[in-house]
Amino acid sequence: MQNSKAKMDEFKSKFMDLLHKQTNRQMKIPAMGFSDYFIQTVTADTSPSQEPDTTDGETAAAGDTQSNAQKSDQEILEGIDQCYYSPDSNPQLYELKKVLNDGIDNELIEVTIAQLRTQQKVLTKQVLQNILEQRNACSTEFASINETQKRLEESLWTCQKARSYLNFARTNLTTTSLEILASYRKREVLKEVLDTLVAIKTLRTTDVEVQKLLADHNYSAAIGLLLQCKSSAEAYMQFNCVQSLSKKLQETMLLMEFQLDTVLNEMVLSFDARKYAKLQEAYKLANKSLMAMDQLHINYISAIHSSVNSVLRGYSDPCQDDQAKPLYEQLCEQLAVEKLLPCLISLCKTFWTILASYYQVVMWHNNYKLYGHDVEDSPDVYIQQKLKKGQSRVWNDILTKVCLFLQSAKLKALKYDQFIQLLSVVQRLKKVGLEFCGEQSDKLIETMQHQSEEFFRTYHISCVEEICLFLDNESWTPVDSFSHILQLPEFRTVRHTLRRHKSPTTALLPSSNNSPISNNNCDELVSVHSQDGGSSIYGSYGYFLRFSEKSSPFDGGLDAAMLEEDILSGIVDEASCYFSEESDDEQKSLQSKEFDDASNQLLVNNTALNVLRCIGRYLQMCKLLHCISPKIVSCMLELIDFYVYAVHEIFGKDALVATDNLYTRSLEMRLQTVETNVLPQIKLWPLNFSSLANNELVNPDTLYGLSQRIVAVEAGRSMLQQFQILQHYLNHLLPVSERPILSSYLEYSDYMLDLAKPVYTCVTSRVIDLSAILSQMAKVKWDVNHVIHQHSSYSDVLNRNIQSFAMCLEEIAKEVPVPSKHVWNSMAHVATHLLVEGFSNVKKCSAGGRALMQLDFANFMSFLELISNQKYPQHRSYVDVFIKTYYFAPEQFEQWIEQQRQSDEYSAKQLTSLIQCIFINDKRTRHRLLQLLDGGSVNGLIMSTTPTSTPQKNNTGPVSSSNLSSVI
Repeated sequence: MQNSKAKMDEFKSKFMDLLHKQTNRQMKIPAMGFSDYFIQTVTADTSPSQEPDTTDGETAAAGDTQSNAQKSDQEILEGIDQCYYSPDSNPQLYELKKVLNDGIDNELIEVTIAQLRTQQKVLTKQVLQNILEQRNACSTEFASINETQKRLEESLWTCQKARSYLNFARTNLTTTSLEILASYRKREVLKEVLDTLVAIKTLRTTDVEVQKLLADHNYSAAIGLLLQCKSSAEAYMQFNCVQSLSKKLQETMLLMEFQLDTVLNEMVLSFDARKYAKLQEAYKLANKSLMAMDQLHINYISAIHSSVNSVLRGYSDPCQDDQAKPLYEQLCEQLAVEKLLPCLISLCKTFWTILASYYQVVMWHNNYKLYGHDVEDSPDVYIQQKLKKGQSRVWNDILTKVCLFLQSAKLKALKYDQFIQLLSVVQRLKKVGLEFCGEQSDKLIETMQHQSEEFFRTYHISCVEEICLFLDNESWTPVDSFSHILQLPEFRTVRHTLRRHKSPTTALLPSSNNSPISNNNCDELVSVHSQDGGSSIYGSYGYFLRFSEKSSPFDGGLDAAMLEEDILSGIVDEASCYFSEESDDEQKSLQSKEFDDASNQLLVNNTALNVLRCIGRYLQMCKLLHCISPKIVSCMLELIDFYVYAVHEIFGKDALVATDNLYTRSLEMRLQTVETNVLPQIKLWPLNFSSLANNELVNPDTLYGLSQRIVAVEAGRSMLQQFQILQHYLNHLLPVSERPILSSYLEYSDYMLDLAKPVYTCVTSRVIDLSAILSQMAKVKWDVNHVIHQHSSYSDVLNRNIQSFAMCLEEIAKEVPVPSKHVWNSMAHVATHLLVEGFSNVKKCSAGGRALMQLDFANFMSFLELISNQKYPQHRSYVDVFIKTYYFAPEQFEQWIEQQRQSDEYSAKQLTSLIQCIFINDKRTRHRLLQLLDGGSVNGLIMSTTPTSTPQKNNTGPVSSSNLSSVI
């Protein structure tokens, strides 16, 4: 209690000091209106022991008071010097120095005292006023202090009571109670130690649990367990065993990441959606999703490079040194030809497995988001971009490997069927790439175009040599039961295409600008194939929806099914115009409806049939290889021209008369083209036809092989007729700039007819005994003075030859259909030119002789027309004009000679003899006409195509009795 009182006294003294300090503050206090009486009263009350001063002092104070009364309290307060407010100053010394500074001045001292008193009064009054103002606050503070003191007394009592209780408890507690508390504390410590041991044991068994989870492909749980154990180990790092366990957990984490990468690598060749989902969840927990995606792409690229080498080694020579590791290009070059196609298919199957796996990865990430859409800067965006770019990279790597394979392998050595299968495989691969990443695979198309050109160049030569073999073994007999090219298996895949392009109005319309064929765009390298067994609905879906890693579009094998698979399976490709094939019954019905002319059997031989088969194979390549279609079509025409050239070489060079004028310019150009461009490439040419030439072609009983000649020519005509069916479809395949070449070729409709003239002339020139007829005509007397009513004897001989020829034709017609019009036209051609040749040999001729000529000719022509049942106005005119020139006036004859200068209708020898015979007595006219003839002479030949034909080729010379005899 004494201490509390001391504290209270101390508190009061501090409070009074505070008030005292408030009075010493220099502040401006406003006048309060107190009177001098109040001031004196207060002063007196505050200083009761003070005695009144002397009279002088009172007087001075009164005077000073009166003077100070005139000042306000505020001014007085402000007049107090600053030293009175400083706690460190000495005011007494200050005042003494101030009044004694100039010596002792009583008046100054009194004034100063009075001033100080006034200042004291005012200051005292101000202090009192402040005290009165703070009285309420002071009372309140004293009450608070009393309350605090009361509470302190209560607190003191509580503490004393608690101490007494503690002393009682300390005195009364036993040792047993303390042991209980110690046991409890020990139990808690042991529990903590036990928990620590359990945690350490869990950490030790984590590796086993992780392996079990990995075996169950529960990768996310394994990652979570490892992360949880790693976090738990951080709390017990003070133990050495936990430190070693932590290191082991870190090693386990690394091993598990390696195992995850191994499983991720398995996804490249065997994608499992469930396993992949667990992998991604594990990588997400490990915060390595982006690294996993980068590693996945590395695995795909590595799988491409490793798998191709593995496949190629499987097809390489087993005797090859295992230690040697040849490059990929070297492995391709070392492949045997028979292993090229199987190896390519195996490569494509491997590539398909990789692409299908990648495609499923892309689809999985499109369907499932690892981090959700609400995550800012989601890694899913990076993954999508990575997958998008990775598609092009993976496909380009595959494309590079395939192109290297195609460039390094010996594709030229492949057979036709194998190459077609290779085209099918390449096209499927191209479409897979287009569906996989939207790329057109221009590099693959360019490579395949180059390889196709090389292969086709070699294959074309082999086809020509194959035709040579057929020619060498040809019996020149017709083949039964052939009426249309659609009967040939090589044309099976174009039946509906030909039906579509049969109408010229639809086939010749220009293709749209978007058509790859009209622009000769090689993007359509080959037609699109499918393996859907004709299901058009199923075929409308992409390869990645129809196949998986276990099956592929390249599982067709190496049998004929790949060659004969349906094109587009019922879906029309407007660019290629391919259609799916129906059943055999539907094919037959469509064939009979669409091609009504197919019911007539065509005359063809084995060689012509083989040419058509080659054209069918070329057509398949043409529709598969749009880029080189102009080259392929040109080679088709070369095959036809080569057949024509071979027929001409075999059957058109043994005529007994000059046949140069029988060749049109178009025929000559085509024969010359074959001789220049085709023959130098053939090793088997020239062929040995001596057996045929020495037997059938010189046997008069068979009309010098006329049936064989007919078969050869008519087979060529049938071949051209069937080829024209393909014109509109070929126009569709060709670019617009190349179509006129084909059109101009087929516009030459008389191709085989022009060839038939020299071929049939070789027979007709032998049937008539030319030398004997000319000899008999030379014995006739043509300068008679009277008109003879009986024709000459040579006319009867000529008619008998014609009659014998007609009888032989009837026998031949029993074997082969005889083109009577063309054969008899050849006979009329030889006979009429023979007559003109005989008439031109006449030296002297009278009007009666001319009449005899007309009589003989009329007799012959009437017999010829009767027995052949045909008319020959051109050949009749040819002889009539020559005979009637005897009746021309000199001016008219000169005009006629001028016309003959521009024509090869008659030879120069015939015209010369004619001039000499007509103007035998008019030397001047004869000499002038001969000069006119020599100045622009036409070295014509004995025969021409038509009497009014234009000049085609220079003549080699006239045919006289002597040179005919030499030929015979």
